[in-house]
Amino acid sequence: MMAGRDVHYDRRFGSVYPLFQLLGYALVPLHGQALTSLYTLTAVFVSLYITSEVLVMAYSLIKPETVFFLSDATGTFADAIQFEIALAVPLVSFLLSFGKRSLQRRIALLMDRIDKLLEANESDPGGLERFNHQLTGDILTFMLVYNVIPAVNEFFIISRISANLVWFRNWLLKVWFLILIRLGDSFFLLHVQYLQNRYRFLNYELQQMASGQARVLSPETIHERLVQLKEIQNLLKDLTGDVSDRFGWQLFGVITMLFICTTIDGYWMYASLYHDGNLYKVESFLCGISPVLMFFVLFNKCQRCVDEAELTFYHLHSVLNRALPFETIQLIESFSKQLHNEKMNFSAANFFDLRLSALTTIFASITTYLVIYINFIPKTDTFQDYNKEHNLVDA
Repeated sequence: MMAGRDVHYDRRFGSVYPLFQLLGYALVPLHGQALTSLYTLTAVFVSLYITSEVLVMAYSLIKPETVFFLSDATGTFADAIQFEIALAVPLVSFLLSFGKRSLQRRIALLMDRIDKLLEANESDPGGLERFNHQLTGDILTFMLVYNVIPAVNEFFIISRISANLVWFRNWLLKVWFLILIRLGDSFFLLHVQYLQNRYRFLNYELQQMASGQARVLSPETIHERLVQLKEIQNLLKDLTGDVSDRFGWQLFGVITMLFICTTIDGYWMYASLYHDGNLYKVESFLCGISPVLMFFVLFNKCQRCVDEAELTFYHLHSVLNRALPFETIQLIESFSKQLHNEKMNFSAANFFDLRLSALTTIFASITTYLVIYINFIPKTDTFQDYNKEHNLVDA
């Protein structure tokens, strides 16, 4: 940024960044922030939700008959694992944020350095401010879609199942931790949105250089700007790798949870159609909305960022439509080879990349395991057995 000007969080990420700091997901301050009071609130809030997680997990393991359905071993195991993993993931996310503070600090410094270079080399005055405004709007949009819609769906389910004491208590206990999980994912998606926005800015600058408006630029100026843009692209590539390292295991835990929950929810959808006597058919299908939406938003946001980064290769070659010195052509060729050979990706702890093609594979695997799960469920198990056992209908 310009000399004497702080890179405040509200100029880059809007007003949402302190929320992630309050939750303990962002333990490193951004440049220009004073966090004395926020650190105190964070310590209090994090202590409260970690204590709540431990108490609820301990209670569910000590008195499983209060939380889980107990009509058969298979149903108990499925209900328990779907419950416990939702409580464990937020705890893992916080421990990772605590253990990777140095990496988060490096990410913050890289973002400051990238923005300083972009502002120093922008073709239009105020260009970075316009892209910051666009970034803020994009962040608020995904926060709405990824957090508000699933939460409304889950509380709607809770409002409809109060007669089913076991299911009602189960949902009421874990819904708050599902909200924490999505907010942890949102912190990762905030970095993805930042990267996509800055790659878009980089591509915009290359487009401006190739357009007729840049004809007045001297060959020396074009060469210098290309050198700077190549440096920015290298920093963006480094930032992508750091973001994957910072959030890799968190993403692996979340996607594993979504995989298990979607498989089990898929069984309840199947059973609602196959067996008679389910008093909550609509609710069984509503349970599948949140994990499917979370899957799609996570993978789609990463795919769109990767697509924007890959466009840099094509915008770079559009600069060749004008006469350039030989050394500038060599620079473009080396830059082009680097872009072709060094593809950017977001990875879940190097187990798989977060692309839409990987999402197709995941849903194929869910279908396979769902078929296996259905075949191992006892054929004598019915919804009326559950209803009678838990006194939900008259015997």
